[in-house]
Amino acid sequence: MTPKDILTPGTPSLGFGAMRIPDVEESIQMIDAYMDSGYNYFDTAYAYGGMEEKLKKSLVKRHPRATYMVANKLPPWDVNNLKDADRILEESLRRCGLDYFDFYMMHSLTDDREQHIRDVGMFEWAQEQKKKGILKHVGFSFHGTTLYLERLLNRYPEIEFVQLQLNYLDILRGQAGDWQALALKHKKPIIVMEPIRGGTLANLPTAAEALLRAYDNTRSIASWAIQYAATLEGVTSILSGMTNLSQVQDNIKTFKNLKPLSKDELSLLEKVIMEMGKVSSIPCTGCKYCHKYCPKGIDIATNFAIYNEFKRVDLIWNSKMMYGVLPNAAKAEQCTSCGKCLAYCPQHVDIPAGLSEVAKSLT
Repeated sequence: MTPKDILTPGTPSLGFGAMRIPDVEESIQMIDAYMDSGYNYFDTAYAYGGMEEKLKKSLVKRHPRATYMVANKLPPWDVNNLKDADRILEESLRRCGLDYFDFYMMHSLTDDREQHIRDVGMFEWAQEQKKKGILKHVGFSFHGTTLYLERLLNRYPEIEFVQLQLNYLDILRGQAGDWQALALKHKKPIIVMEPIRGGTLANLPTAAEALLRAYDNTRSIASWAIQYAATLEGVTSILSGMTNLSQVQDNIKTFKNLKPLSKDELSLLEKVIMEMGKVSSIPCTGCKYCHKYCPKGIDIATNFAIYNEFKRVDLIWNSKMMYGVLPNAAKAEQCTSCGKCLAYCPQHVDIPAGLSEVAKSLT
């Protein structure tokens, strides 16, 4: 099957967020089910430790190159000069077993990396790789301010697409709607990341979930977030970080029955957010970008996931048990508040403060 041109407006396609591919055998089942349903866009990154190699084993070695598309990303924080960029690109191609990438992005752009990216000339370098045929389409994934996004789109008009974190929580209660508007203004196709916000919108507080179940108990909670993202103008593909076959099947079901949310359904999501606002959680999406920069080796994402589950369902005994089985070196109380992790969080979480709250609540 020839891959769909996901930069062309139309019904959004389902993208496979390879960042969260589990073991190779299970990922083979997931990828085959996904591709058998007519989808073929795979997202990975140099920074997703081990995921490029798993993609090679489960996809690249098993399917003809013309039947799928792969997106990869250059981590600006690891690039001090263009030799670094060359090395990282070559390494990513080797890890994935590919000669070229269909889509390539500057990864997780934030305001504090703006000058560095300009000084090194990363976007200009990417255009040179495109001329060589190593990269087919160039864009960026974004986690900065609205003003920075506007500067990027004005400075680099050659950019072909943007990858934005769009979901009903970040749009209805954050600045993501402004990001979408800028992409539309500059006529840039949008690839949506974090439509379920790292699982947050699939694991709602009890009262919030009850609202959706009462309205329609035949739909999964996650499907509401996916359908919301698919309703947004300018969206051509929606990435889902699927971790098991049932999630693949649920997403396929959602996309087969894709239709815009009604006014009543949009109003219902406003009520869901109001219920969520009553529960204070840490807005971690589990990307783990911060992990390798923690000198103590704390499992930051798992600490936050356990804490958020505790806040969601208020089962302190269960959360304390889950926290208790973490290796001592990985626990929140090991944090010394050195702050080395802070620059690498795309959600701008105050990680030391969050770990302090976890330790206070669960020890």
